[in-house]
Amino acid sequence: MFRKINEKNYIDRLRAKDERALEYVVAQYGGLLYSILHKYLHLIPDDIDECFDDVMMKVWENASKFDEERSSFKNWLAAIARYQSIDYLRRAKREGVGENKISLDDSECETGTEDLMLKLIEDEIDDGTEEILGCLSPLDREIFRRHYIKGDSIEEVSDDMNMTKGQVYTRMSRGKKRLRDYYINCKESSYERCI
Repeated sequence: MFRKINEKNYIDRLRAKDERALEYVVAQYGGLLYSILHKYLHLIPDDIDECFDDVMMKVWENASKFDEERSSFKNWLAAIARYQSIDYLRRAKREGVGENKISLDDSECETGTEDLMLKLIEDEIDDGTEEILGCLSPLDREIFRRHYIKGDSIEEVSDDMNMTKGQVYTRMSRGKKRLRDYYINCKESSYERCI
């Protein structure tokens, strides 16, 4: 006999691949997820539903990795939505806005509109990245920007910042742990800051 999915059992049922648990998550947290997606993807609104589906797929595939000792389910979901949104913005930038990625009415389309929209997407990516990196020290943020965003090698970063490669690796390792801990452990009281 099937038990009803509720607040007490939905996480266990989700881990057990019970589709009703996924429906429960959509019913309980769908509004939150859409608000996060709208915040990040307002420049590419046609992609919001697809991104929502991808977020739910990641939740379905990774439910076994959720650790209630480290974070609330709501914060875990919010982090997945945030990262997925930034991936969508990067993809939109790569694919360009001329391929119906951004809907504009004909009255708005002028010379340079596509360049302007690409600039706005870059700004959204930058804002999202800065928000994610916000829990790091200024030095660590610079290392992450240089290596992961600009694509500089560890050697280039260490030379330009007068550090040994070992110091750069250590800072990157600690930074990754800090990022993981910060976003997994966002407290309910600071939740607004985390989305």
